[in-house]
Amino acid sequence: MTFFNHSSLFILVRQLEYSLLQLTLEVDELKLSIQLTFSGKLPITIIGPNVLHNILRHISLCLSDNYEIIACTKIDKIYM
Repeated sequence: MTFFNHSSLFILVRQLEYSLLQLTLEVDELKLSIQLTFSGKLPITIIGPNVLHNILRHISLCLSDNYEIIACTKIDKIYM
């Protein structure tokens, strides 16, 4: 086995480790999301920033005159 083959094998093993770590993290996040959904609480990671902005904007339009939610009308002016 040459040094080049050894180096290539090492790189492939590291890439495999990284992919497995990503998969583990995503499975843990999915498991947590399912547990929270069953308990009646939706995690914020399910709702994207654009959807959340639309929800807040529609809520602010339906509130009385004395109440307001701070939500810009343009998504590009909101810090994500």
